[in-house]
Amino acid sequence: MTSTNPDRPNARKAQARRLAKRTSMPYASALRQVIRAAEPWQPQHRWVLTNDVRAWLSGESWRGVNHGDLYAWLDNEVKPTFDCDWCGEPGDAREKDSSLSLIVTAYDPDLSPITQHIGTKKYHATCRTSSIAAVPADIPSGPQYLGLPASAKPAMVGEFELEARALLDIDPEDDTLHAMMLLTAHVVQDHGQSPFAWLTELELYLGSEGVGRVHELDDEDETGWALRVATEHADDNHSPWIAIRTGHGENADGTPHHLLVCQLDLPDGWADTARRAGHVDVVVGPCTRHWDNAPVPEDLADEIAELLENDTAAADRCGCGYLTAEHVVDLVESHALLVGSVRVLTAEEVV
Repeated sequence: MTSTNPDRPNARKAQARRLAKRTSMPYASALRQVIRAAEPWQPQHRWVLTNDVRAWLSGESWRGVNHGDLYAWLDNEVKPTFDCDWCGEPGDAREKDSSLSLIVTAYDPDLSPITQHIGTKKYHATCRTSSIAAVPADIPSGPQYLGLPASAKPAMVGEFELEARALLDIDPEDDTLHAMMLLTAHVVQDHGQSPFAWLTELELYLGSEGVGRVHELDDEDETGWALRVATEHADDNHSPWIAIRTGHGENADGTPHHLLVCQLDLPDGWADTARRAGHVDVVVGPCTRHWDNAPVPEDLADEIAELLENDTAAADRCGCGYLTAEHVVDLVESHALLVGSVRVLTAEEVV
């Protein structure tokens, strides 16, 4: 019987528009998918499907990709005979109830905006139930690579390692906390030029992109950039991580354009402070290995040099790990670092 509910066509159109927006498929294709998903359907073979698998087949969980007619795929392309991926014994979905586990990439706007179907496992229904297994993307850790074309010779690309540290600064006047993000740059490819030339290129690039006014800690110096602080899955096995979005569209894989994405240890209270304020002071400057090329206060340079001299395990003689929030403020005031206020994304803005 055909429904006479006048809201039904509009509801399907709205659902199709949402599907088209999530996957970039044409609206007409999305509408066909929505209508097809609403029709009664049972698989040709004895696949026992759970609601989450049916939702995947319908397109409900797709992001950034159109998987086409997965009903036809299951009926016509998925081989019904198999060796069970749980017990190893033979199975046949034509004769006995069987299950599917569809392995897909977990959606994340900064890490994996395309929900790819990367594998399928088959089981006897008595061994395992059907499921969607969402595999999270790997999150990089440690120094992050940055390639920067020279302004006067774009074919020449300087190479940097950016290392991030989260610091909490305490205002001496009222004891309020301020979240800071320190990014130190190590030039690893200078094409025979001095590191100073490439550090100048980096400062010009970041300044032109709006990372703030040089030498100022001013909340009004906001940029189009944004910071995501991801702590929702942090535990003994998963570190918090950050993503600094530049606001310049998307990369080829559909992720926002980033200055960096990396795992990061956060001091206690840092994430709450950043979210409460709605912004973080992002401070960028040379690694201590390049301090001969920066206007660093002599007493601070001597302090870090002495700490390094007594630290035989210091990696490649980098002393950035010794820098405190007080040091960073001194470096900003000495014009050695670039600083800007970067907005912290709310949970609603992340997706």
